[in-house]
Order: sequence, then structure tokens, then C-alpha cells
Amino acid sequence: GKEITQRQKTSFTMISSSALRRLALPAIVTVGGIGTWATITTVNDDWDDYIPRTTSSSSNGKKKERIVILGSGWGGLNVLQKCAAPDKDIVMVSPRPHFLYTPLLAGSAVGTITLRSACEPLRALVEAASHKGGGATFVRAEARQVDFEQQKVYASTGAGKGMEVLELDYDQLIIAVGAQPNTFGIPGVQEHALFLKEAEDSAKLHAKLLSNLEKASALLMMNQPSPSIEKEIDRLLTVVVVGGGPTGVELSAELADFVQSDVSKRYGSDVSERIQIILVEAMPRILAPFDAKLAQVARQHLEERGVEVRTTVAITKVEDETRAILAPSTPRNATTAQKKAAAAQAYSQDTGVLVWAAGIGPRKIVKTMAQSLQQSDTRGLKVDEYLRVSGAKNVYAIGDAALSGLAPTAQVAAQQGKYIGRALRDGTEKPFVYQHAGSLCCLGTGNGIAQLTNNNNKIWEAIGASSSSSDNNKQQSFVTGTPAFALWRSLYWTRLLSTSSRFSLSMDWLRSLYSGRDVVEPVLKRTPTLSFGTPLQRNSSIRKTTVQANSPK
Repeated sequence: GKEITQRQKTSFTMISSSALRRLALPAIVTVGGIGTWATITTVNDDWDDYIPRTTSSSSNGKKKERIVILGSGWGGLNVLQKCAAPDKDIVMVSPRPHFLYTPLLAGSAVGTITLRSACEPLRALVEAASHKGGGATFVRAEARQVDFEQQKVYASTGAGKGMEVLELDYDQLIIAVGAQPNTFGIPGVQEHALFLKEAEDSAKLHAKLLSNLEKASALLMMNQPSPSIEKEIDRLLTVVVVGGGPTGVELSAELADFVQSDVSKRYGSDVSERIQIILVEAMPRILAPFDAKLAQVARQHLEERGVEVRTTVAITKVEDETRAILAPSTPRNATTAQKKAAAAQAYSQDTGVLVWAAGIGPRKIVKTMAQSLQQSDTRGLKVDEYLRVSGAKNVYAIGDAALSGLAPTAQVAAQQGKYIGRALRDGTEKPFVYQHAGSLCCLGTGNGIAQLTNNNNKIWEAIGASSSSSDNNKQQSFVTGTPAFALWRSLYWTRLLSTSSRFSLSMDWLRSLYSGRDVVEPVLKRTPTLSFGTPLQRNSSIRKTTVQANSPK
């Protein structure tokens, strides 16, 4: 009897240990998943999505408030997600059928990630908002006019004779159309340069880079190429990035990584060693929003990776796709003599690709609205401390479309969008207060810089941050190198809007790390938008009209 009892104990112990091991993995995964979800929710300031709240008015027996959101960027999308409620009827109007995750554009332009990972379909996001009990509709169209007196928006589904114009009534209007690249009136930029503002811009740049690599590789196969062929090879392999802000710097860093990690392996050193990456900045230094010390760290890293950084140099003309004119930049208050002296030093630069990332300007619709409201500054719409547009009733402007005194960044637009969405949802009214969390810039795989606010010094100190109060007398922490790169990736990963996008982005990063970047040249083909998107009968506030709308230029 004693022997049987011992066996039973041993067997029971083995079964218990095995059962515990089987339960351990699911428990760890569950806890990890909950922790990840909680972290993402906290970072994105989205806990109110899971806390029931009473809306400003009951939907029972009352007409729903009609909210029209113009734009599908950081600002507009956050308004949609926060103001969705049973007593709201929301219409989002945008010519772009997706939300674009702009920090990932530089990576998609060289194949580090796919564009799919940087885009989220708007229909899925609008559908999710409609599940909160109210109505939410997406209309793929472009706003052309706003009648502030009658509270109507006129939007078109195309351009030219085949253009259909829609009329949308609103009780509250949110203008979040963003901005467009600013060419500063420099001849030839609009016609011959590439940009990095939209998803199609990234695809065009990726296609152009790969096409030039293939052409140069083919020309190198010639026996004893002539001097003119050698010059053409060098031109094809010259990439000029104009603009030393975060976009231009991150693109230059991605290009440098692409050359050293992928071009050398797939096209050979004969091609990779002849590639020239030139970063042109009119100001005395790159990364003006960052502290000068961090900007110098970024410049040194770029130059070590083979990027030629030219500061106080401006583009004065883009003659065609093969050549641009550069000259020393001059201050705005430069004298005639200074301008002549700079012009005398102008020189020609051969270009295989010229990418314009030198700033943004207002869209046509924003200028039109500012003029109709008799606002003197048409760079954006003047707003008050509540982000209400001056001179208009029940109209708000956020992000790059607003003159709010804040930098035109995604961080600002997202916070303003959440603020407006909550104000409309809860019926609250208090001034908007911007909370700056810091600035990040990726300098390629394994490197970056971060300038962070000192809300929690111990956290930043734990990852090797240094402190400074040299700029604007504000205590900030600086992080450089691998910790900053990890911070950049992890923070922006949490900003993605769906599990599928996070999974897709993670797989892209792993693929580029172990298998190399994508070198399949994108097939570019654009077709006109022929439909309104969501059937019009789903929302009675949308009607076809014969009103003539001005086409934006």
C-alpha cells in the first residue's frame, strides 16, 4: 500500500507540473497582450474610448447633430474617433480613401516597409466609429467651397466637365485638410521635382530610384563607355534631397542605409560606390526644431554614412528632371548687392532624382475660406483658444489648416483633433492646451535622436539620456543612438490604428532586416474617381447639386 501511494504522489506531481507548464504560456501571452493594449491605450490617450460617458444630449426624439469633417489626416481622424456618439451624424470628406501614417513614408520610399503598412483604409475606421451608436459616413470627394452663412459644404468627385458636385449641410464643421508642399514659387519645382507628402509620392520615388539603378547598371555593362555615358551614369545615381527638416533627414538616412545594405549586395559595388546623396538646406543648420547639439549629431552621422550635407544653399531653379541650379542662400532682408553676389556663385547640379521636402503651404480651399472670411493672413485659418475659426459660426480648424501659433506637426494635429472630438461629444468648452511630449528623428537602422520633455527624468535617465536647458530655457532630455532608434520605432508602432497594421509593419521590419529591402519597382497607374464612395441614400444631408465650385490649383 505504501508503494502505491508513493507512485500516486509521483504521478500527481508530474501531472501537476505538466499542467502548470501548459497553462504558463497562455497566461504569459494573455498578460503580455493586456499589458501591450494598456500601454498603447495610455500612450495614445484613448482610455475614454472604454469608459462610458453621457453625451451632451440624448438622441431619443431629437435630431442628430450633423458634423462634417474635411480631411482624413491626424486631426480629422481623431475628431472622428472621439466625437462618435449616438446623437451625432458624422460625414468625413476626403479625396484620399485612407489614413496615411506619414512618419513611415521615408521607409516605404526605399522598400524598408510596404505602403500597405503605412495606410489604414478609411472605410474600416469610419465603420468602427459608426459602431458607437451614431451615424458615420465616408465620402471620397474634395471640398471646393464652404457657405458659412447657410452652413453648407460643396465638394466634387473629380475635375473638369465630368465633375459631380455634392452639397453637405452641417451643424458643426471641422476643417482638417492639412497642407501641401510649398515650392516658394521656385521655377521648375512643381513640374520636375518629386515630393514626399502622400502615399503616391512614396510610390513614385521608389519607382524612380529603382528605375535609375537599373538604367545605370545596364550602362555599366558597356565595354569602355564613353565620357558622356560615364556622366549619365553619375547623373542617374545622384539623389538630391531638398529640405533639412525631419522629413529630409530621415529620407537621406534611409537612402544611405539602402545603398550600403541593399544596393551593394543586389547591384554590386560598381553601382553603390558611385551613388551620391546630397542633402540641401537653406538654413545654417539642419533640423531647426531640434537643439543645435542634436542637429550636429545627426549631421555627423549622415556624413559618416556617405551623405553630403550642404547648408546655407538654396535651389533657385529646376531646369528639368536632369538638372537644377543651386546658389548660396540669402536672408529675407538681404540687400540687392547680397542677392547679386549669391547669384554670381550659382552652379548647375546634375540630378537623377530631386526630392522636395522643403516646407509646406496652405491648400487652395484654405486660402479661399480665409479670403471669404476677410482674414488678412491666408497661410491658414485664424482660430481662437477654442480652435474656433474667427468670423464663422460653428466652424473649427485644426492641424496645418489652422493658424494656432503651434508647429505644423502630427503631434499638434492629433491633440487638437482629440480636443475637438471630446468637446463635441461631451458638450464641454475649455481652452485648448497643447502638451508637447518631445521630438524624434530616425537616422536609419539602429540610430536616431530624441528630444524629450522632462516629465519623468528617471525614465529618460534609465535609457542614457542627457539633460539640457540651453534652448528656450526648458528642461529637456536628449537621447541618441540605438535607444533613440528603439524609442522611435516603439512609439510610432503604438500609434498605428489596428492590430493588422502593427503585425504588417513588424513583418516588414523583420523582412528588411533579414532578407533586405523590397526592390520590386512599383507599377504606377492612376484612375479617376468615378463614384461618390458611400451610397448617398445612407445620409440625407448629402445631395447632388448643380452649384459650380471653384477648382483648386
